[in-house]
Amino acid sequence: MRLALLMVLTLGQAALAQSSLDSLASASAIATARFADRRAAAAEGYRRLGADFPGMGEHWLHPGALLSGSIDANRPTILIYATIGDAPKLLGVGFVTTTRGDDTVRAVPGWPRAWHEHSGLLTDESGVSPGTNAPSGTHVWVLHAWTGLKNPDGVFTPDNWSLPFLRAGLAPPAASDPDAARAVALVNGGDAYLRGVLTDGRMVTPANAARVDSIIARARGEVSSLVAATPLSFVALRATWQAMSSSLRAELGPGVDKFLAVPHRH
Repeated sequence: MRLALLMVLTLGQAALAQSSLDSLASASAIATARFADRRAAAAEGYRRLGADFPGMGEHWLHPGALLSGSIDANRPTILIYATIGDAPKLLGVGFVTTTRGDDTVRAVPGWPRAWHEHSGLLTDESGVSPGTNAPSGTHVWVLHAWTGLKNPDGVFTPDNWSLPFLRAGLAPPAASDPDAARAVALVNGGDAYLRGVLTDGRMVTPANAARVDSIIARARGEVSSLVAATPLSFVALRATWQAMSSSLRAELGPGVDKFLAVPHRH
């Protein structure tokens, strides 16, 4: 009897938490429609921060919302943009909360299942997962909500692997395919992103830089041929990403694996 009651209470709490998340996403989608033009976001104090992630696009941060620590659908901490078809599109929002040391946060929607930890400060995020904490012991947690682009892995999953396909003018697969998507991303900025991640991670040195560039460029060329072919082969795209990863591993050692992992995890 007690076990059954506990199960009912647990299921009820989970349903309530999901309802709170869904309400936050719905309210944010309506409230942030005014930011469809990035100039409106800039006028209200949002500023671009960090890289253009292959599976996430650009992060535009509002410092005031970050410092307030509040979860406000009318002023999300982050707006997510990506250029699709030569025009920037508002694809989602993000919220930030922090913890100190071993403290936990429970009074925010979806905690902790829907949140992922960034490595220290947001400006330090390089795609490596899991990251290290800031020297102060502050943990930075981010909740993403894809309010303007369907995510096959769910509204609150950080990476949206439909995005690289859409940026390349291709129809994304119905199910998430991270390796194929990251291969496609090589032809629309993902090659520079990968090179930057490896450089920031001190994997690229003057001695191996030319060979690393050659490996990435060769994969990019193969992907260019694949995306021009009909029908598009997701199997061949995955194989190209995996072959490039193997070549980078042979050149740089097994330490490169953490830089080739899917970047953001809950």
